[in-house]
Amino acid sequence: MAVAASSIATSSHSSSKGETRAGDSRRAASPAFHREREGDHLNPPGRAQRIQLFSGFSPDEVSRVAAHAHSLRRARGEFVYVPGERADCVYILKQGRVKLSVLSESGKEIAIDIIEPGEILGEFALVDESPRSNMAQALDDALLWVFDKRDFSRLLSTQPKLAMSYIRLVGARRRRMEKKLSDITSKDVAARVCELLHEIAVSDADSEAPALDYLVPLTHQDVASLIGASRQTTTTVLNDLERRDIIELGRGWIRVKCLKDLQTYGG
Repeated sequence: MAVAASSIATSSHSSSKGETRAGDSRRAASPAFHREREGDHLNPPGRAQRIQLFSGFSPDEVSRVAAHAHSLRRARGEFVYVPGERADCVYILKQGRVKLSVLSESGKEIAIDIIEPGEILGEFALVDESPRSNMAQALDDALLWVFDKRDFSRLLSTQPKLAMSYIRLVGARRRRMEKKLSDITSKDVAARVCELLHEIAVSDADSEAPALDYLVPLTHQDVASLIGASRQTTTTVLNDLERRDIIELGRGWIRVKCLKDLQTYGG
């Protein structure tokens, strides 16, 4: 596992030139944190709710928090952090999407969650001094706010509104994980595949793509890991969806052609 981690570490450290201060109030009031995302009305019933850290905050309140951070940019495919790194900061995702994964003993990557704008990642740094145990990779060109963990801890202790929002976000994430475990026992693979593709397809708030052009930047193995199914069974479902002209499969991506047909197929 150490060899596998070291082979991807270069990407995690190669973009220091992408770091800037994040205190500009005009940029802090980004609509990515405040606006309703296009396509949310298409969400299927029962979708686990995602909580944004700055939900209900005014632009000035966001600016005061952002003043304690610097900005970090990662291009699609680059790593934010990898296993074994020192966990001395936490991140808030401002733009793009980030995939969280762990490495198995054999070095196989297992995707565990997708982080969307307004959510926090790397928060285990607040718990203890242990190094990173998972890795975070940008699925799109991503912009993050980076907080020293001591600074962020002080913000949580001095700003009750931020602390309560953080608690709600962590609680919503746990509820999402519990739903995933429940779905494994109560829904077939086809339903889980379709629900995941739908959620990720409509999650990109800043996409300028046409309404029927929904891109999911995941591999077959990523989809299988995220829904708790085997790669073989997942690929069978994806191939059938492509034969029905509901999706298009590419190398490392899946394009959803029709959300309505996807929902119908998943039941």
